Amino acid sequence: MADMNEIVGAWQSYLSTLDNWEALVAGVEPKVGGCGLIYELPNPIERPDESFAIADMRQLDISEPHKHINGETEIYFVIQGAGRIAVGTDILSLSRGDCIVTPPDTVHCTLPDDELVLAVVNTPPFNVDNYVVVSETDPAITKTLAELKS
Repeated sequence: MADMNEIVGAWQSYLSTLDNWEALVAGVEPKVGGCGLIYELPNPIERPDESFAIADMRQLDISEPHKHINGETEIYFVIQGAGRIAVGTDILSLSRGDCIVTPPDTVHCTLPDDELVLAVVNTPPFNVDNYVVVSETDPAITKTLAELKS
């Protein structure tokens, strides 16, 4: 796998050229899930070890807590709006231009505050079998969720 800084840099370069994410997803049928409307897109920068999607969280109160297993890292790039995210026990603010890297096996959950839309990159590419929903009552997330929601 490529160095994480190199992966982030390549995607930041691509996303800096993106004027209108809505034009990018035009005609793509979104999947409705615990992270809002997910538009799975072809990888526009030909990086075979990474997948690309847009997560439209504008109608979401909070995303479902989840983690990715089997070595899958998830990277969020904020392309619109603001919010907060819990990554493990850390709570971070999100605003346009921010990048958050979530290592494998790390529970994370997003609280959209203002029209939040994310570009999402997974490496290796997203595999639904690696997506594990974590109950809000799981000790790994309960305290952090309470802080995130406060």
